[in-house]
Amino acid sequence: MDWHTYEKQARFWECSFWILLASVHTLVDSLSVIEDYRRLGLEIETWQPFTWESSSQFMGLVLIPLVLWFDRRFPMHGNQIRKGLMAHLAFSVPFSILHVTGMVWIRKFVYLAMGGHYDFGHVLHEWVYEYRKDLISYAWLVGVIYAYRFMVSRLRGEAKVIETGEDTPSTKFTERFLVKKIGKEFIVKVQDIEWIEAAGNYMELHVGERVYPLRETMAGLEKKLDPDQFARIHRSYMVNLDAIQEIIPLDSGDSKVRLKNGQELNFSRRYREQMKGRLA
Repeated sequence: MDWHTYEKQARFWECSFWILLASVHTLVDSLSVIEDYRRLGLEIETWQPFTWESSSQFMGLVLIPLVLWFDRRFPMHGNQIRKGLMAHLAFSVPFSILHVTGMVWIRKFVYLAMGGHYDFGHVLHEWVYEYRKDLISYAWLVGVIYAYRFMVSRLRGEAKVIETGEDTPSTKFTERFLVKKIGKEFIVKVQDIEWIEAAGNYMELHVGERVYPLRETMAGLEKKLDPDQFARIHRSYMVNLDAIQEIIPLDSGDSKVRLKNGQELNFSRRYREQMKGRLA
């Protein structure tokens, strides 16, 4: 499978990775607990450690989308590293509360189904104990996410605006982006970009089925692109006017923009009049 094929199925492989990782952790940790009990000469039913470990891993999986959402709001990039780091440190507290609450209720339900009773113990004392472990798990989780993004950016290629001195001097708008990918450099023409999506501290440039991350803000990029060619349609989207197939009104008063490639994007009312002026 080449990288281009992987990108088409990225969500599937990402989910599969986390599920596989959680499954391996559950199996290894459960067997380790069973072995520890045996060494101490204590008896334990096999389902108990598997319940403990699987409930913890399951809640970790459930909370991954929440961590990704929070990281989009407080990314750790550039001059925002310190702010993002402090925000993530603070967020580890509600993360741990949700994680512990969820896994305890899962354990209570399983124990009840097995004819037993699960006692978590003193809530505050036990949570402090669990938080120390959750803090490490949270840091590891965020570390894996950033390592994966770094790997993807190297394989996918990261775009940057060609400086004025390198660009055509007859225009004030950017016409090309320089993309670095696995030690190579090549040019992406602005006219080939179909739409642009905000993703944290990056703008994702969609060219056919390929996506190139650009470290820039939406407002900053909007100033660099020709307004006769690109229009903002949403706080998170900008489109190439030549790539639009139709605009579909919705009952809510907003609309959807359907591109020629079949992609549909939300079109906010606040940008409608501005769009009409450009299409007139």
